[in-house]
Amino acid sequence: MKATIYDIAREAGVSIATVSQVINGKGKISEKRRAEIMEIMERLHYQPSAIAAALTGKQTYTLGLLVPDISNPYFAELARAVEDRSRQLGYSVVICSTDNKDERVERYLNLLQQKGSMA
Repeated sequence: MKATIYDIAREAGVSIATVSQVINGKGKISEKRRAEIMEIMERLHYQPSAIAAALTGKQTYTLGLLVPDISNPYFAELARAVEDRSRQLGYSVVICSTDNKDERVERYLNLLQQKGSMA
């Protein structure tokens, strides 16, 4: 089972707020305590939840890329470059092929907005 922030807090004997501060590099926590919490996170293979981070930070770090035709080599290459650079910057990319149809563009824009990929 995947370790949660609650598991880390319980194991370390601290609040989830303290664990969150360690994850985000904030708060007045001694370096020794910070290292102990980081060691527990590593031992339990803890991965912060992107969904939880998006809810609290109001950012999903997800980009929506609409292309007219993903099978077109130009757009496939463009999408690949966007995805590669986005990943380097800590973003994920949702690629949507619209087939040059306005109704698909509209549907994808609505979907991306609902998922918080658009401001």
